[in-house]
Amino acid sequence: MQGVINREIGKPEYRCGCACVDTAADGSCRRTECGVQYSTQDQVATCPVPSPPRWPAVLQLPPPESRAVGTASQPLDGLPSPACRDTRSCPAAFLVTGSNRSLAQSLSGQLFPALTSPLNFTDYLHTLSKIVPGSEVPASFRQFLEPAFTPGNTLYIVQPRCRSNFSQTVSVDAGPKPLKLNVDCIQGLSLWRESASVINDELFKGYRQQRESGGGKANEFAAGYDFLSTNTDSLDISIWFNSTYNNNTGVFEMALLRVPRLVNMVSNAYIKFLRGSGAEMLLEYVKDMPKVGSELKLDLSSLLGALFFTWIIELLFPVILTYLVYEKQQKLKIMMKMHGLKAGPYWMITYTYFFALSALYMILFVTFGSLIGLGFFTTNNYSLQIVFYFIYINLQIALAFFAASFFSSVKIATVVGYIYVFGSGLLGAFLLRFFIQDNSFPKGYTSLVNMHSLELQWEPMV
Repeated sequence: MQGVINREIGKPEYRCGCACVDTAADGSCRRTECGVQYSTQDQVATCPVPSPPRWPAVLQLPPPESRAVGTASQPLDGLPSPACRDTRSCPAAFLVTGSNRSLAQSLSGQLFPALTSPLNFTDYLHTLSKIVPGSEVPASFRQFLEPAFTPGNTLYIVQPRCRSNFSQTVSVDAGPKPLKLNVDCIQGLSLWRESASVINDELFKGYRQQRESGGGKANEFAAGYDFLSTNTDSLDISIWFNSTYNNNTGVFEMALLRVPRLVNMVSNAYIKFLRGSGAEMLLEYVKDMPKVGSELKLDLSSLLGALFFTWIIELLFPVILTYLVYEKQQKLKIMMKMHGLKAGPYWMITYTYFFALSALYMILFVTFGSLIGLGFFTTNNYSLQIVFYFIYINLQIALAFFAASFFSSVKIATVVGYIYVFGSGLLGAFLLRFFIQDNSFPKGYTSLVNMHSLELQWEPMV
């Protein structure tokens, strides 16, 4: 199956596109060139990018239908009425606090530099570095293409006030091909709040609580700034931003977050506050690292995932548990004691039998996985895999010995054993994994959870 997949995705339509750039007099091609500019959407991911394009640092904006407004459940100060959602004209709201209110409000008033002349996209990087561009489209997991510049999307310019007839369509020479770009204005609204706890409460109620309770559309703020102890000698800030845009589901690659523009906005405002309007701290562009050409690959073992392999290994647990409970139910252990077999040799023989069975099972598992070329087995060091399997099968046998003491019926033990196999795998894949990946989760609990979840131990190797 892996071979069939490799042959199918290795066809020319899934490799970097090429074109003849030098044709001889007889019509033959003397030089072929491959690259993004000759590729279709299906081919472009495999092309080399020796010099990644530069893109403006864009601000992440909430979608028009989710921008913060004043509602009956959240009658927040300074927010517009919900009617602006009908015309898609709601401003992007930023919450501001700090120990020095006058200084914080003065700085927040300079977060959105006003346009003093018509937009000139000839040098679009320089033009957009002097203002605040934004987009409601989430970023991708790489910076080779900025989604805000793709056809059909709108690039917003955040302004203190939007003038009429601002909307326009411009041509931008960004990347290998010219782009047609829709440009529009959105008002940036800075709102003072008394403390960081108030901002936390409004952000939670407006976004997370609304989405999780099913209480209607989210009431989302663009960002928040806490100026802490900022003064004329130092800039001390804390920034709130919506990290859910990284799409951290544990299934797909995490997307980038548009934090650089948030930092630059306040840095630029602070330098203007200190040195006057002529001083600037510009963030001209962001770019990805160079990329070599690659082949489109689909590893079947990665597609199956850690959960599938977890279930395969854990299927021995109900077998061991059922065997032990059967001996107890049929009084076989008592009969062996009547014939002179002591407890020590009995447990040693039983353990050795199950260890040999588990070891043979794992040897066949690794052997067949390697023979069919599954990447999980071929890319990981075999000595590491042996140590991992040795530790786990001992743990699994010990757990079965312990669990057998709680059952006297084979049927109940069998049902509970299989429930444990499937339940523990699902818990590890869809619940415990997120605790392990959360840096705020206590380290002691992390070690405990990781030790008892085979799926989490498989995850780094798949």
